[in-house]
Amino acid sequence: MSILAVYITDTNGQQLFEYPLSDSPPTNKMLQVALHDASADDVVLRVSSDELLFHRREDTLDFLVPCSSSIPALIPLEFISHLIKVLHDYFQPPLSRPKIEKNYSTIMMLLNEMIEDGYPFVTEENALRDLVPFTDGLSKYLPTLPKGAASSLKSLTSSRLSSKSFSSDSSHMRSNVPWRRSNVKHNNNELYVDIQETLSVIIPAASPMRQLLNSVNGGSNLTASAFYTPAVPQILAEPIVAIAHGSVFTTTKLSGVPDIQLILSFGNRVLEGPAFHPCVRLARWRERPGTLSFVPPDGKCCLLQYTISGVESGPIGGDLKTGLGPMKDEFEVRVWSRVPRNVKFVENLRAEVVFDGERVQNVKGTRASSGEFNIEKKGVGVWRFPGKTPMGWNASLRGTMVVNEELEAGPDGTVPQEFPKYIKISYDCQGMLVSGTKVESLRIVSGKGLDDRAKPYKGVKYLTHGKDIIIRG
Repeated sequence: MSILAVYITDTNGQQLFEYPLSDSPPTNKMLQVALHDASADDVVLRVSSDELLFHRREDTLDFLVPCSSSIPALIPLEFISHLIKVLHDYFQPPLSRPKIEKNYSTIMMLLNEMIEDGYPFVTEENALRDLVPFTDGLSKYLPTLPKGAASSLKSLTSSRLSSKSFSSDSSHMRSNVPWRRSNVKHNNNELYVDIQETLSVIIPAASPMRQLLNSVNGGSNLTASAFYTPAVPQILAEPIVAIAHGSVFTTTKLSGVPDIQLILSFGNRVLEGPAFHPCVRLARWRERPGTLSFVPPDGKCCLLQYTISGVESGPIGGDLKTGLGPMKDEFEVRVWSRVPRNVKFVENLRAEVVFDGERVQNVKGTRASSGEFNIEKKGVGVWRFPGKTPMGWNASLRGTMVVNEELEAGPDGTVPQEFPKYIKISYDCQGMLVSGTKVESLRIVSGKGLDDRAKPYKGVKYLTHGKDIIIRG
């Protein structure tokens, strides 16, 4: 019940790195056969009756981790995430073939620390920095590695570089806090908190009464010179789903070993399934929910992840109407921005118009009051609004679907008219969180090794990603 090997390949399946952990792990060639027969969404594949393959694509590389079939699935999946994060920390994103080939021995040493007896062991970046140097010290002696040399190098790093030499005098190498580097020093002491929420909303199709009211407001009586409706509709359906997935990040550039207290307010909302970084003192959270007390890793880390249901639908709204125009063959998409407090604009606003790509050949006669609309892939048209979109703004798009005439006609001999199935809106909004979460207090309780005269700079930022705002027609 363990990890059998770690492979890194390019997107064509060519092996760039190999780290075997058993006498006869599945070869990369065997794994490529399994990948060839799998769908793009399969992250776990069966290689044999007692072996599974866990894999993930990052940048231009594929990370393949074959395991025994009895291993809990979250272990290898989390391990791959940590491995990618560590490689980003050491070699900077994006990861590429030259970076893997140039730093082969360093990656070997990292994996020697990250895996023990087939299981994840040391996976925190700060702890690994104390164990494995940033420079690829062996590369000048081993400029190229012959095929099959991975096992020999693993033995070398295991006996001489990691298990023995680092542990024999670990008192000055390792911090008493396993996720923090020892002897951390910064000239400019800074502490930042970034809270990000990703909003997912599903709004159902309009009810008959809603459609009637929209029609009365001008929806189906528009003339050619006024092809869009500038008014923001007031009759809106309640969302079926409105969920915020939140993450609390800290970026710590403080000397010594600081002890920090961060107090969050969630209003009257309930956190669902909160997940904490190991540095957070859970006893303090249980005693005072919302209080994060911790000694942070040096650099950036995710302190807390959470989910909150029943949130507001955000600063951007939209509507989809069909069966408009004299021939009842037009559709209209409307997008607008509300006026929340402390927010002046949203960025990267776009609306995807999703339709049946098999039944619809094109969209004709599109007329947009602002932005640009293009068919970017089969069954999806994208309406983009570059730059910053102000609050209190609205826009409309109108057009007609061109139906595939080869489709089977109905009883009356005509091919039924097609309309968009739904629209999907996305955007970024700085300075607000849809759940109402906010930082009440951020302070450094104590700081061993931090100069008493130092006055660290502290900053807080909020960001909402409107990712899946789905409005059905």
